[in-house]
Amino acid sequence: METMYETLLKMPLFQGLSEEEVTRIIGKVKLHFQKYRAGSVIFKRGDICDSLTFLLKGELMMESSDKDNNFVLKEFEEAPALIELHSLFGINTNYFSNYIAETDVDLISIDKSFILTELDKYDIFRLNFRNVISNRAQQLHEKLWQNNYSCLESKMVDFLLDRCEISFGKKQLKIKMEDFALIIGETRLSVSKCLNNLEKEGLVFLRRTEIEIPDLNLLKEWKNRFLESLSCNKEIVNQ
Repeated sequence: METMYETLLKMPLFQGLSEEEVTRIIGKVKLHFQKYRAGSVIFKRGDICDSLTFLLKGELMMESSDKDNNFVLKEFEEAPALIELHSLFGINTNYFSNYIAETDVDLISIDKSFILTELDKYDIFRLNFRNVISNRAQQLHEKLWQNNYSCLESKMVDFLLDRCEISFGKKQLKIKMEDFALIIGETRLSVSKCLNNLEKEGLVFLRRTEIEIPDLNLLKEWKNRFLESLSCNKEIVNQ
C-alpha cells in the first residue's frame, strides 16, 4: 500500500523533492488530516481558501455553475490531486466550486501561513508552484484561440472544454435544452438533433435536463475528426 510520502511525491508541487526533504518539510509544518464519507460536502462555493489541500485517497466531485445558475457542470477527480490551488492567492481567495466526496476520501491540508514561512524556503517548491499556476494560465489562454465556433457541433463541444478544469474523464452537465441553445446561439431543435446523434454514437447519455459525458477525451477526438471531415469536404468542393 502506498505511503503518504509516496502519494505526496506524486503531487506536482513536490516533484523533484526527495522523500527525505518531504519528511523534513512535514516535520516543520502543521498538517491537518481529514476523512469524509461519500456524499459529504468538503468545501462550498464562496468558502475562504486558506489552506493547501491534497486529496490523498478516494474521488471528489467538483460542482461549478454560472452566476445565474443556468447550468451546473459536475467533474470527477481521483486521488492524488490538489484542490483549487489557484484560489489560494490573488484578489479572490474564495472557492469557485463546491467539492463533494464521491467516495470515502482522505485529505491533508497545510495552512496558508506555513506555505509562506516554510514551504517557500525550498527552491523546487517555489518553482513547482509557479509552473502549476503558469500552466493553468497558458491552458486557459490556449482555449481562447484554439476553439472553433464555426459550426454547431464544435460550439457544443467547446462549450464544455472552455469550462472544464479537468480535461478528461466523466462530466455531467445539468442544463435546459432551451438555455443550451440560447448560450451557443443555435435553435433548440438543432441542439436536440445534434445531441441525439452523439448519444447514438455513445459519446453522451441524455436525461431530463442533464447530459452525461462518459469520457471527455472521446468527445474531443470526435470533434477533431468532424472538423477534419468538414475541411476535406470544403477542399473537394473548391477543386
